[in-house]
Amino acid sequence: MTQRFDLVAFDLYGTLLDVRALSGALEKHLGPDAAEILGRWRTAQLAESWELNRNAKYQPWDRVTAETLAHVAPNVPAAARAGACEEWITVPAFPETAAALASLRAAGVRTAVLSNGTPAMIRAALLHADIHVDAIRSVDVVGVYKPDPRVYALLDELAPRDRTLFVSANGWDAEGAKRDGRTVAFLERGNPPPEVEPDLRARSLRELCDQIAPPDWRRHGVRVVKGSELDTNTPQTPGMNRAAAITYARAGAEKLWAGTVKIHPNAKTGAHHHGPVESVIYVVSGKARMRWGDRLELTAEAGPGDFIYVPPYVPHQEINASRDEPLDCVLVRSGQEPVVVNLDIAPAEAPEEVRWVDGLHR
Repeated sequence: MTQRFDLVAFDLYGTLLDVRALSGALEKHLGPDAAEILGRWRTAQLAESWELNRNAKYQPWDRVTAETLAHVAPNVPAAARAGACEEWITVPAFPETAAALASLRAAGVRTAVLSNGTPAMIRAALLHADIHVDAIRSVDVVGVYKPDPRVYALLDELAPRDRTLFVSANGWDAEGAKRDGRTVAFLERGNPPPEVEPDLRARSLRELCDQIAPPDWRRHGVRVVKGSELDTNTPQTPGMNRAAAITYARAGAEKLWAGTVKIHPNAKTGAHHHGPVESVIYVVSGKARMRWGDRLELTAEAGPGDFIYVPPYVPHQEINASRDEPLDCVLVRSGQEPVVVNLDIAPAEAPEEVRWVDGLHR
């Protein structure tokens, strides 16, 4: 299938992020009337941005946000209003957002956000919602708000106009982009529709993706990495041989790393940790002994079929407890960064054996 768009750019608030769902987080600042205040606040935000445009003035979105809340809720204490404003970086994503963006990536389409928010607000909101796009563009760059054509022109830095689709669930925003000669999709999320007919309409991001970019599962689907294709060019710890199998380069993985680990008979690794990364070790064959703690003062053993979980930042050491057989394991990590921090630790002479104890196992 010939790809129609190189870039799909999204409005943020109300399109990728569910502004109405913010009301729950606002209750602790604004009280039981949070949902009603949020509706008036959102209306006031937009009205103020259009008024600034008419007067050829500009204030950053965080100031507009704070001043309009003071206008619609003057009886709320200043400290509570400040807390409510900070909640704008916690607006949750619509449940379909992450999958839709992943579908576009699978189809080879770049994604962007074009928003009234400040760059800091946009980045913080995307991070909190765990949304990943290729580029962000803020009205801060041009000092004017949507629907001024200078805002939509920011997209021309990213891709040719005729290869770019702009998507918004706000009718006035979709209309502004369409009047500027853009190719536009309107998401029907219950907001007033644009007065100028958009190029595309969809009831969800999933429906929109099916219209514009069916994923190429041949190129971006299941990937089998053969045992002969493992990459040994990965950070090592003395006493251990690591080989990478599932990485971004080899399989397109974005949040996981997987590979193999081999420890020779009667050998052990140096003490180390993996920073913020979580690790899971599956013992394929052999006998593993783990030591961990500030002095490696704790120990436990695992055999074939057992799983070992290593939390972030835990100092630990892997030991082959067999004098005759190699220890072979599969290693999976929660991140792509090859974090290995080797440590200089004087180990405890007699470590304490730890048995797994929880609510089910005593």
